[in-house]
Formats: sequence, C-alpha cells, structure tokens
Amino acid sequence: MTTSTFTVKPADLTAHVESSFLGQVVGCGEEMLSTGSVSGGGAPEPWGRVCPLPVALGRALSALAHSEPFRDVALTLRSISRVRRFGEMLVGEPLTAIATVRFRSGRVPNATHVTLAVEVHRESQRGRVGATALSFEVGLELRSLAGASTETRIAGGAAAA
Repeated sequence: MTTSTFTVKPADLTAHVESSFLGQVVGCGEEMLSTGSVSGGGAPEPWGRVCPLPVALGRALSALAHSEPFRDVALTLRSISRVRRFGEMLVGEPLTAIATVRFRSGRVPNATHVTLAVEVHRESQRGRVGATALSFEVGLELRSLAGASTETRIAGGAAAA
C-alpha cells in the first residue's frame, strides 16, 4: 500500500517541542531537545529545518492510518522496530510511505495482528520512486469498525429484551 504525499509541518515540530518540554518538566522526558528541532521566530520557512526522528515516524504512521485500506478499521499500535534512517528529513519535504505486509495473524477473536515493513521515500523524480529516507517495521492490531458497531447493536438489543 502507498500513502498519498505528506509533509512534516512546522506545527508538528512545535507540538513535538512542547510535549518534549512538558515531559522534561514532569521528569519523565526520554529525549533532549536538539537545536535542530527548535523553531525560530518569524514566518516558518517551507524547507530547511531537520525533522526529529519521532516526528517523522509519527507523520508516516498517521499517513498510513489515513490510507484507504485502514479506513474501516480501528488501529492499535503494538510495536515499532528496526528503525533505519538514511539521511535527514526536512520540514516541508514531500514524502510518501510504502508499506508491505510481512506477517499477519488472526489468532485473537475479532482482531488481526499485522506487521508492516514501511519505507518512507522522498519525492519521486520522473516517475520513479524517490530515495528512501527512513525504514521501519510496525506491529498493528486491526479491529473492524463495522463489527464493533454490530456487536454494540446486538448487545444493546439483548439488554433491551
């Protein structure tokens, strides 16, 4: 599956900086702010600032979650592993994520566990896929939204009877 083109916006960096700062104030911050992630004053430039890895991962996962195959399911993130960065991603840089199913299991009733190999590519050049900027594996639990609403109606109808 391939996502539509997405970018990391200056607002994503601001949210990352604020949540990182709040985590440090509370005393449970896991990373230190880098000067590359702090936005300067004035109007944001469309390109140029380096995107921190957690922000890039979050935007890629968000783009995947909003892609067509996942529109009718509830997603639960279970794991992220094998993260490899192949260069710096910049704020405003057009990116596309390509996900391939590596493992699928339906052992749990009403849920499916899927492991996806995800590659985030830079903007394509002349019809080709652009250079890989980031790759990772993600474990997701999928539950059908249609099945959940049917179960709710059945349970509600049984309670009324």
